[in-house]
Amino acid sequence: MVEQTNGQMLIGKMQDQGGRPNMEDNIEARPLRTAQGLPLLVAMVADGIGGNNCGEVASQLAIETVFSEMEKAAVENPDQIPQLLAYTLKQANEAVYRAAKADKTKEGMGTTATLAAIHNNKLYLANVGDSRAYLVRDGRVQQITVDHTWAREMVRLGHLSPEDATAHPKGEALVRSIGYSERLEVDLGIYPDGDEEERQARARQGFPLQTNDRLLLCSDGLVKERYKASGHYVEPGEIEQIITRNHADKAAQALVKKAVSRQADDNVSAIVLEMPGSQVTASLPRGVWVGAVVLLLLLGFGAVGALLLGGQDEPVTAVAATETPTVIIPTATAVPELAVSEAGAELLLQPGPEGAEWVIGDGEVQPAKEVETIQFAAEDMLTVINGRNATDQPNISNLILPAQVQLFLDGDTEAQLTAVQDVQDSEETRVRLENGLLLLQMPAGEAIRVVVTNPFGDEAWLETPGLMVVQYQDDPFIFMVACLEVDDYCRLTYQEEPHDLVSGQSICFGGGCPVVGVIQTVDMGMYAYLAPGLIAVATAVPTETETASPTATNTRRPTTPRPGEPTATATVTTVASATADVPAPPPPPPGATATNPPPPTVTNTPPPGATSTNTPRPTNTPVATNTAVSPTNTPVPATNTPVPPTNTAVPPTNTPVPPTDTPVPPTDTPAPPTDTPVPDTDPAPTATTGPPDE
Repeated sequence: MVEQTNGQMLIGKMQDQGGRPNMEDNIEARPLRTAQGLPLLVAMVADGIGGNNCGEVASQLAIETVFSEMEKAAVENPDQIPQLLAYTLKQANEAVYRAAKADKTKEGMGTTATLAAIHNNKLYLANVGDSRAYLVRDGRVQQITVDHTWAREMVRLGHLSPEDATAHPKGEALVRSIGYSERLEVDLGIYPDGDEEERQARARQGFPLQTNDRLLLCSDGLVKERYKASGHYVEPGEIEQIITRNHADKAAQALVKKAVSRQADDNVSAIVLEMPGSQVTASLPRGVWVGAVVLLLLLGFGAVGALLLGGQDEPVTAVAATETPTVIIPTATAVPELAVSEAGAELLLQPGPEGAEWVIGDGEVQPAKEVETIQFAAEDMLTVINGRNATDQPNISNLILPAQVQLFLDGDTEAQLTAVQDVQDSEETRVRLENGLLLLQMPAGEAIRVVVTNPFGDEAWLETPGLMVVQYQDDPFIFMVACLEVDDYCRLTYQEEPHDLVSGQSICFGGGCPVVGVIQTVDMGMYAYLAPGLIAVATAVPTETETASPTATNTRRPTTPRPGEPTATATVTTVASATADVPAPPPPPPGATATNPPPPTVTNTPPPGATSTNTPRPTNTPVATNTAVSPTNTPVPATNTPVPPTNTAVPPTNTPVPPTDTPVPPTDTPAPPTDTPVPDTDPAPTATTGPPDE
């Protein structure tokens, strides 16, 4: 009797070209049935090999062949699933190999393949190459495939130590791939306990899955070591956090975006499979956890120090827990749904107590004292000039955009709306901040990309639900982004160098910044005044002061100076203790210098409405005053710089010769059900009623 499939399993898929000139990865994940009605959920990641030799053709052909052969297979016994996986991959190998031989332009093409099938909540797995499968269970991430690389093979055979093999120039070269030769050795092992003998790992086919289990299938571009930088594009701990805090679809998107944000030098692909009934884990912002941990550590150190230093007269560091607003929670406020079409969009301007002004293009300036409805056309540019803050209250104006996106403008802020998403094929909403400070609020459930620029072309953007503050002023120069509460991350790009921030972090560039180019923990409560619908929630955060030093006080206003105010020095700020968790910046490309040259001098700032992004910067651009902290804004390598492929297939050195068996269609001899490991010869799956249709 045919068992039911996992109809409620969630599937998430995401790909990005990354730093490669073309997309050679291909992925697929969907339910299917064999010709005999065996229901399966099948997922496959194929990473094409060959670059200009049509790696993308090989990966696409491999996936099409595998899914087609599965649907034609006369298989209904679950015990035959491992043989079915091996058979379909060998058929794919034959198809790719023949295509390469038939066309000289495709010579040398190939692909990796990680193939998973789930039936009755049991996992069956096959692998060729260095694409991977991970199991996320009980807060632990475990790679359950092994990489078929030259380095691992040398270590397995005892020829080299792990360190020497990894450092070898051929370390990442593949020793197994689809299309490289007429013969293919398929790895049918599942490795939840790490690397072991393949024969033992094969016995785990039919691995039982449980509620809250997640599977990740990915190309090596997601998890490989960063190009000329420490760490991986996505670390194992980040995989666990992202997958357990999001359902499958958002998890796949967040994983790929994380790798791309770190300038991944390869295509990046991910499939996330989530077991039925799984729950996402709630999480507090990183700043809250860091604050709590640091507080406990400092309190412990303080107690030990008091015991050790008792009776001494030297001043000691005092640690006090102060109630500091660190979390901002948007309340449920009524935001109207505004119309948007190809021709234009409807906007709503709610001025503050001191009013605002607005103008479309070069038209007549309109004063706004009450709520104004504004029609924005595709060719328009809307300028909003907010009034000054009063002595007793801020003058916050609110510009409401389609999809309930809101811009809260502080007093004396001037902003220009130049594009609205979905208006005349615009893929994003763009705002140019001419002066001042604004808060961007993206509602839950939306994935609109909003880009805020300054007159010099630097950018800050947000494309997931959350809150982001952007500040720009020209004298002294400041361009600052504070990422408050976000589902994923915010980004600031300064002088074409990206800096990614998570909840509770900020970064500032310019001579008016207290600290230049260093990611810091932000007191998010200071921005709660920007919108009446925001509530600051206090959490205990340690404040470390010397007995001889005054204690700084918190204000609701940003600490960065306004035009005309004195510039603060770096000595009054402390680099956040969470900076160890912040992704390291990408390394400079070959030949790049370690420092940024100062920009040229100009005598005036661009007038409102100017569109040039090449305006020279003022001379008082970022100069780090805190020499104890090295700036993070090192040059980023160009994403289109050719990178030698790391997954080029080469024959193994001193490795066993793969079995000579070639794939044959299933025979009429039924395979008896058994719990023993599948033989090494990988025969094609037998059928109970006859061979598959040709």
